[in-house]
Amino acid sequence: EVDGLRDGLDEAATRIEEICRANGATTLRRAATTLERDRLWAGRKGAFAAMGRLAPAYYVQDGVIPRTRLPEVLRTVRDVAQRHGVRIANVFHAGDGNLHPLILFAKESELEGVKQAGLEILEACVAAGGSITGEHGVGMEKNCFMPLQFTADDLATMGRVKSAFDPAGLANPGKIFPTPGRCREFQLAARR
Repeated sequence: EVDGLRDGLDEAATRIEEICRANGATTLRRAATTLERDRLWAGRKGAFAAMGRLAPAYYVQDGVIPRTRLPEVLRTVRDVAQRHGVRIANVFHAGDGNLHPLILFAKESELEGVKQAGLEILEACVAAGGSITGEHGVGMEKNCFMPLQFTADDLATMGRVKSAFDPAGLANPGKIFPTPGRCREFQLAARR
């Protein structure tokens, strides 16, 4: 799917097809009708469920990067996969820079390496000028990763704003902001 001003969309789509063919794409389809478009999107929307054919479990990340850095970050994701001996399926919204690398695994014993791979992917996103989350949020899973992107002063300021609106700490307790006990392991790993 190509977005932008209607007058330039056909040229942009043609250029994208040229780039894909020059880089080895064997099949390209351009939707001409709403039905064809919906069928193409069904494939994308079913990607996460299809991972069950490759592995019984996956750990998904949700970094976002500037679109111009996509090739570089995808190379880093490939290198991370090789370094940790894991398979990573890349599902993403290339047009807006949202990456959803699915780190596939089968055994609980693989989980630490999988999590380390996820951390390295988020570090690459931030280093490329992006963020640790594009659309899925920080929640409890990524709150320990906030120091990758924000300084201690930034986090303290955000905490004060939250406290101004939620002095009793009732709204989503334990989410977004790192908590000392829970994030101790991350802080130690980040210093290495």
